[in-house]
Amino acid sequence: MLRVGIYQNSPGVFYDDTGRVQGFYIDILEYAAKSEGWELHYVKNTWPKLIELLESGEIDMIAGMAYSEERDKLYDFTSEPVFINWGQVYVQNEDIQSILDLRDKTVVGLRQDIYSISFQQLLKQFRVPANFIEVNSYADVMRFVENGIADAGITSRSNGKLLEPQFQLYRSPIICCSKEVHYSTLEGQGKEFLDGLNRQLKALKKNSSSFYFKSLDYWYGQERTTSIPDWLVVVLGGSLFVLLVLLGGVVILRQQVRERTAKLEEAQTFLESRVEQRTAELYEMNQQLKTEIHDHRETQKKLQHMVRHDPLTGLPNRRWFAEHLLEDIKRAKRTQRQLAVLFLDLDGFKETNDSYGHDLGDLVLIGAAERIRECLRATDKLARLGGDEFIVILPEIRVLEAATIVADKILARFADPFQFDECSCVIGVSIGISLFPDHGEEPEILLNHADHAMYASKNAGRNRFTVYSDKGLSRGIG
Repeated sequence: MLRVGIYQNSPGVFYDDTGRVQGFYIDILEYAAKSEGWELHYVKNTWPKLIELLESGEIDMIAGMAYSEERDKLYDFTSEPVFINWGQVYVQNEDIQSILDLRDKTVVGLRQDIYSISFQQLLKQFRVPANFIEVNSYADVMRFVENGIADAGITSRSNGKLLEPQFQLYRSPIICCSKEVHYSTLEGQGKEFLDGLNRQLKALKKNSSSFYFKSLDYWYGQERTTSIPDWLVVVLGGSLFVLLVLLGGVVILRQQVRERTAKLEEAQTFLESRVEQRTAELYEMNQQLKTEIHDHRETQKKLQHMVRHDPLTGLPNRRWFAEHLLEDIKRAKRTQRQLAVLFLDLDGFKETNDSYGHDLGDLVLIGAAERIRECLRATDKLARLGGDEFIVILPEIRVLEAATIVADKILARFADPFQFDECSCVIGVSIGISLFPDHGEEPEILLNHADHAMYASKNAGRNRFTVYSDKGLSRGIG
């Protein structure tokens, strides 16, 4: 059963007075659940309360969470966005035309909402001092502005358009904070459901007539009305006058009307041609902009990967390890579970590197990384600290023996020699183990204790593991 958090964010996700859950995000979720064979259970609450329920494990997923780098550290998201939205500022005073006009004003937003958070950051970037207050719903945002409690309010664009008819407010030119909306779970949880949603979203988006686009049109589409231009009103009035004159039999005016009509038709044809040309130009510019944004995002991803990964083995590096060990420690404290840190140093690598050269040494490091990875679970983490040193995080283990079992698997895997063409190299590994919280609760302390235990394995004869102990190192095994 998939427990899904539901809050009031129409038309993406909401529930009506009868309790019925609806919205664009719900349509796509239920379509995916039917295809994947999931049973859905909806949990209705406010947005701040749903965040608490997700972090406590009382729900598995939130239907519709805007992505940000800060949230990415706490939650997992579908790789495919279900919708792209942005923030819209509403005011009563039409003199507020830019973010600079909000200086020393009161601004209201939804509590813990991505648009509220992003807009506060934007105010700071522009150095615009403002009093920011938070409420529990977008309707309260609009109500606070209408009643004069706040000078401006920030909502999502889609929700604001639905609420506009209920309030006497002015939609300002201030928009910001374009965000991708995804389905999200607590980090490390619900991978099966996220993978299933990614499959369904990719398949649906490939077909412009699919259920995805039909639902999108239903919830976000709107009828377009065409207003009559002022010049056309004048022309129609003149035509009516001419018609009355024609009824009086004035033949000369009839001819003038015909000539005028021909000129208007010519002008209309010219204008339609210019509109089509400009539309095509704007479309081309929009496509080019999308391509540039995509290329920029890909470049940023590659740069971020290079900063946190070892170029030889492709493994995460020390910087990545430090960040993730801290996050795993926080998670272990919340769940009251243990975690283990394994410090690994290759035995005999320096001799092999000196004898056969750095090229073969690089191959040994790549092969060693692969052998270690084969002994780990999908949730375990492996990083290269530098040289021939590797580090492993085993998150959320119940007993120390879970770590020693992994150490035994790694030692057994390194019992086989490394084969490269006609060259055979015997490489061992010395392992040190530290345990959270028994051996420390800070990343550097756990790493230092595991390093200490690894050197104890070296001194005891190599190719073994040692568990750190406050009373002295113990359980060295060859």
